[in-house]
Amino acid sequence: MLLWKELINEANELEQSTTASKDDLKLLQIYLCRLYLTPSYENTLNLFNAEDSLAFLGIKPLQEGDTLPGTQDYLKAIRKREKSLTASLKGTPTLSFEPLLASLVKLLKPNLVEIKLLIYALLLLQHPQAKQVLRELEINEFNNSVNALAKAMRESSRMVARALDEDAMLCQIRMLEAPNRGSDIWDLIEAGPLLGQLVLAVSEDKTGQADADLEQMLFRHVCPPGPTAQHQIGDFQGVPELQLMLDYLGNALTTTARGKNILLYGKPGTGKTQLARAMAEKLAAPLYEVPTKDGHAGAMTGRIRLDAAKLAQMFLEDRLGAVLLFDEMEDAFRKSDQLAKGWFNQLLEENQAPVIWISNNIREVDPAFLRRFDFIVEVKGSGSDQEVEKLKQALSVLPVAPEWIAEAARKSWMTPALAQNLVEVAQYLPTRQITRNQQRLEALMKQRLSVMGDGRPTRILHKTPKQDFPKFRQEWINTRPTLMNVERLLRKEDTGRICLYGPPGAGKTAYAQELARRLKKPFMLNSGSDLLGMYVGQTEKNIAAMFDKAETTGAVLLLDEADTFLYNRNMAQQSWEVSAINEFMVRLERFEGVFLATTNRFDSFDSFDKAILRRFQLKVEFGYLNAEQLKDLIEACVMDKDKACSLTREQLDHFEYLTPGLVRADVQNLRLRGFKPSTGKLIEALVIEQQEQTAGVVAQPIGFLH
Repeated sequence: MLLWKELINEANELEQSTTASKDDLKLLQIYLCRLYLTPSYENTLNLFNAEDSLAFLGIKPLQEGDTLPGTQDYLKAIRKREKSLTASLKGTPTLSFEPLLASLVKLLKPNLVEIKLLIYALLLLQHPQAKQVLRELEINEFNNSVNALAKAMRESSRMVARALDEDAMLCQIRMLEAPNRGSDIWDLIEAGPLLGQLVLAVSEDKTGQADADLEQMLFRHVCPPGPTAQHQIGDFQGVPELQLMLDYLGNALTTTARGKNILLYGKPGTGKTQLARAMAEKLAAPLYEVPTKDGHAGAMTGRIRLDAAKLAQMFLEDRLGAVLLFDEMEDAFRKSDQLAKGWFNQLLEENQAPVIWISNNIREVDPAFLRRFDFIVEVKGSGSDQEVEKLKQALSVLPVAPEWIAEAARKSWMTPALAQNLVEVAQYLPTRQITRNQQRLEALMKQRLSVMGDGRPTRILHKTPKQDFPKFRQEWINTRPTLMNVERLLRKEDTGRICLYGPPGAGKTAYAQELARRLKKPFMLNSGSDLLGMYVGQTEKNIAAMFDKAETTGAVLLLDEADTFLYNRNMAQQSWEVSAINEFMVRLERFEGVFLATTNRFDSFDSFDKAILRRFQLKVEFGYLNAEQLKDLIEACVMDKDKACSLTREQLDHFEYLTPGLVRADVQNLRLRGFKPSTGKLIEALVIEQQEQTAGVVAQPIGFLH
């Protein structure tokens, strides 16, 4: 390490035995005395709090009758004290923080000026009262402060200024806070958060380890070893290009190539962190993780964690074959405008150890940073039988019905993390209140998913409704073209984009379900209102997730109430509305499955966006029931079928605005009123329904009414 003459730049002959604490203070006093003796200020020295300042420097206060403050007598006393302190120190420094300093010097390889600045920062941390002494100097602005400090340390002003630049090594990793142009002498040197944490970690370490083990202790603080993976690599076979990622990572571990980075993203709880640990375990590589919390369980800021990652790479320079994990990446990028892009790009391009970055929300990461990653892979639940079985096993301890567990494990939004959360809560639930427990857990899941921006329903077991209406029949739906023709087209093309339009209750949803059944494909239903998010960008995210899931499962996708995304963008009142429509249009164009959209506004095509309408290959019109269809439907719904069968065309022809949905609503209304659906009662209800449907459909006079 350093000799005293290197710190004070003046040899001496006086031998003196000193303690570490005294030596720390003496060195700080030497620097402070020299600052007071800076030529530019020695003639204007004015101590407003002379006694306290002199006492801190170890100078006895002037006696009554002596020269007033601000005179040359003070300067003389300070000059004398500086010489005395310099003469009292000789040989090897015995600083109290010597082990920490030695480890940092070995790790960071700083030059002499940087070492002096580190020591100065550590001294100020030990003696915060020195700040008040510095304030007495009134040395203002960056250049003046740098010049004064350089003279005190007997170093070049240019070298000190260079070491304090925001791009300099100590400031990059936040050992020191980079000063601004307005920094004065009392805030020119500030210990950075990382240096403060290391000092605290050393002071609180109670293991009694030798100084030689200090580097390992610091290493564990900056990037501790990750825990053992809870899953095998085989559990993640649904992750895209998993083997290719393993090959890439394996090559990075066996070569000296720099700048190898993988980004895993996806919703919380999908197993991203476990995948990273499983990959490292598969490759037999030590895994170190940048912590998200400090030693007191307090959350570390994103910038501090980036600084720790930079320092961790310095540790790992001599540990080839190791992997670094940086979880919750988006926390470091929420204020990306405050990050020096050049600094971060350097972190991605020059890292010796490969890094696996993890993000729950990739939209919060600047695209300029994303372009630096070789792999960007989404991790989401695969829905495989193996995954479902693991979830069922995890949920098996819940005090609920077995069928509830089986259904919950199959839900697309059920993740290992959510399952673990339910298990932790369930230990406080009474074991015998099965139904009540299911309701409580569903309420808990609904709140949790809502906070995460997922507004999908969380009802696990649905009661089978009492059948009060006949099942769907194709002959009750009026469409052009027919269902058979549409089916024939989709079987031939295996893809299609179809707009279903017509009055409410005409059977558009039932039509889509029947089409999926005939095509032997899963059916997936989404409502336009369900896609609308509370936050900026959430709607676009929901749209993308909808199309992605449909493509993954091969389902026939029906977007009900799609009007929001069909309207002309010129009619949008908010920028986010335009963005949502654009996202919908782009994803619709790329979708390779069967997509159907419904709208009741069949008379409003002129207000729809022509660019979106052109992307639909077919537009299927749904009409009202004709007399024959209505008779057949009434006969299927009523108790007195013989009477319904005797209905004549003349009795039914005037019903021109009825749909299967409206008939069903009237049947249900009769049941709620305590009536069994009979032909007479249903006809009476349909007459009222017809009147309500045609109310207001009357030509209005032109002009104003008086």
